[in-house]
Amino acid sequence: MYPFLHNLPRQISFPYEFWDDVRKIHELTKKDGLERAISLFWADGELIVTSVVTGDEGSVKSNHSVNVKYIHHPTRKDYLRKEVFLDGKVLKRKDVYYKKVPKKVSVEYLFNMHTHPPHVGNDGVSRYSFFSAQDIRSLLASNAVVTGLVSDKVWLLVRSSESPSSADITDQDVSVEYLKERLKFGVYEAEFNKKAIRQ
Repeated sequence: MYPFLHNLPRQISFPYEFWDDVRKIHELTKKDGLERAISLFWADGELIVTSVVTGDEGSVKSNHSVNVKYIHHPTRKDYLRKEVFLDGKVLKRKDVYYKKVPKKVSVEYLFNMHTHPPHVGNDGVSRYSFFSAQDIRSLLASNAVVTGLVSDKVWLLVRSSESPSSADITDQDVSVEYLKERLKFGVYEAEFNKKAIRQ
């Protein structure tokens, strides 16, 4: 179910729209200090980014559902109307030629991205925290393969077939080395608008 560590790619690219959403939640969190989250789904060939969920200074929870339906087209012969629903509301509509309609509708949850606000130190410099122990525990307790963090950069953790199903971990434990060596995660870092590079 989870990928092998040696099969993880060296780098990952994202579409332009993804970066628009990432920059948006980053800027909002920078302004008010509240964590935010978006979820990404793959819905029959389309990347779906959910609306932004706002949390508090220390956490944010998101719970979205995406569904796809193909319905009889009201006016076009030989076409069906594809409707993508996010949380019960129509997000997108598209006309699809009947021979191109898939036999099986596929909707997959990809991953969640959440923000951490900057903390200003005694020296007046803004610094961002890394993944928290709670972030790691949440990923291990879920069925998700990936989780993402937006700080002054974007970090992705990819769970591997060698990762444990739980970990007794504290915030002090969390480092790139610990995540790679002890928890067997693929750790990726990306500057805004650039590829995520495996660490």
